[in-house]
Amino acid sequence: MFRYETHCHTKYTSACSVLDAETLVRLYKENGYDGIVVTDHFLNGNTTVDRTRPWEEQIDEFFRGWERAEKEGKKQGLKVFFGLEYSYLGTDFLTYGLSREWLKAHPRLLELSVRDYLSLVRESGALAVQAHPYREADYIDHIRLYPSDVDGIETVNAGRTQRCNRLGEILAQEYGLLKTGGSDLHSPRQPLLSGVETEEEVHDLNGLIARIRAGKAVPFLKENIFEK
Repeated sequence: MFRYETHCHTKYTSACSVLDAETLVRLYKENGYDGIVVTDHFLNGNTTVDRTRPWEEQIDEFFRGWERAEKEGKKQGLKVFFGLEYSYLGTDFLTYGLSREWLKAHPRLLELSVRDYLSLVRESGALAVQAHPYREADYIDHIRLYPSDVDGIETVNAGRTQRCNRLGEILAQEYGLLKTGGSDLHSPRQPLLSGVETEEEVHDLNGLIARIRAGKAVPFLKENIFEK
């Protein structure tokens, strides 16, 4: 089986992460992954990007985390794909398949409602997954669910409780949605990791998206064996 991370963060773009490129890539290599999708917090989330700069400069700055991780991935032999985590009041959506050019061409993206954002990116061919839908935290005033507006649900999140994941599984099952797994990694010391595993190797993000859409990429959970 080939294993791919679908949800991780770098310190260059996500303000809440401590992971530099070398540590991030080495961690996944040591844990037997074949590739990762870097999903740093987008401009409406916990980002390091200077929001006072012009839109196109913000987008270039946002790509720093992925660029550094991809460069390191080529050194260590790990595929590194680009994604993002869009946020709305603590409700998060992993989005796969948007390019730098597409993002630059939509300078009013953050003015859209959540549903309009999800509709737009899906119409553009991207895959939208609601991350950890039942997460609870002191900064989240209530749980918001968008099962009719997304392609899938993150049913296995390595940083969340069993109850959170179990409820996500039920939500995906009841609405007939795709199921993904992700580590939501911010620190090398996180005890568990997740992602999706597939019988066929993928060579680019489109290949991974296709496997997920076909239901041929199955969520998994494993112990983190990385030793820094």
